[in-house]
This record gives sequence, C-alpha cells and structure tokens, in this order.
Amino acid sequence: MNRKPRTTITRMVLSVAVILALAAPIFAHGGFDHVMGTIVKLADHVLTVKTTKGNVDVKLDEKTELTKNGMKADIVDLKPGVRVVIDIPEGSKEKIAHSVKIGATGATDHDAHQ
Repeated sequence: MNRKPRTTITRMVLSVAVILALAAPIFAHGGFDHVMGTIVKLADHVLTVKTTKGNVDVKLDEKTELTKNGMKADIVDLKPGVRVVIDIPEGSKEKIAHSVKIGATGATDHDAHQ
C-alpha cells in the first residue's frame, strides 16, 4: 500500500486554502470600485458621501441604477444621513456611479428618539 505521508497532504490542502484566500478579493471586486458611507448632500446630480476617509463626490446619470431593499428606488430616496453603497466602474476618471444601493439612515435608535 503506497500512501502519501499526512504532512504532504496537509501541505497541499493548506497551499490550496492560501491560494483561494488570496484570490477571493480579486473575484469579489467585480470590476467596480466601491464607495460606502452616508449621504451628505445631492446637488446637480452629484452625490457627496461621507466615508471613513473623507467626503467623496460621485456623479449620477440616467444609467445609474438606484435600489433600496432590492427594489428600484428614486432619486428622492437619496437624502442626507442615508447610508449608501455605490459601485463605480474600476478606473473611472469621471466617477459616474453604475449603481447606488440605498440603506437605512445613519442615526441610531437612540439618536432618533431624542
């Protein structure tokens, strides 16, 4: 009976796991840069979003998909204090949003009741 030693199999499994772990962010990226944060303002089809790294301006156009809770949303849903996740085509110099996923307001329950 000719079996590979356990250490060889263990090394092979660990190697595959490391390769998959390192490759996951590449597959998850999907060709888009992501802007996540809270809406500061919307003016002239430019959405200003407060992120952990500062404010980011993103342009909206007629092709930008707006969704809220998985359903189509309207531009009126883009209000200050609302959380958003924005997909911008990777390397876009103009920062025109491909899609905007609209979430909840940034206020906590405690803040909302004051």
